[in-house]
Amino acid sequence: MVEPRPRRRRPPASRPAAIRLRRAVNWVNLATPLGLLAAKLGHAQLRRGEFGLIIASGYRGFLPVSGRAMTIGDVVLLGIDEERLAHRPHLLRHEARHAGQYARWLGPLGFLPAYGLASAWSKWHTGNPALRNGFEVAADLHEGGYTSS
Repeated sequence: MVEPRPRRRRPPASRPAAIRLRRAVNWVNLATPLGLLAAKLGHAQLRRGEFGLIIASGYRGFLPVSGRAMTIGDVVLLGIDEERLAHRPHLLRHEARHAGQYARWLGPLGFLPAYGLASAWSKWHTGNPALRNGFEVAADLHEGGYTSS
């Protein structure tokens, strides 16, 4: 008898019900409205993106985006242009995982201090704020463009 192949589960970032729940939670916890305000202040152009994200391209604001991207709620502030984004297809999946972290950590008041502490701990241990940052590791370092060195 041939055993059925195990079904591969799609990552939460790509399941429609999970996306709807995350988006609702991030509106209620005010993370997404804060992200939209940051995008507006940074003169970004908004568009809908994959995984239920709002892409804020052309961001020129006050928050550091490290030449990559920074997520606040479901808003991805892009520090790279759309052409470079097209060459990094996994970046939005990485950022969608951060959007989920905002929802699980009850918005900016929970997530941002915890992320800051995790970054400081990683920087102290490795010299890099991402390599041992549990939030970045859970979002997949490689997909976020981080290297192990």
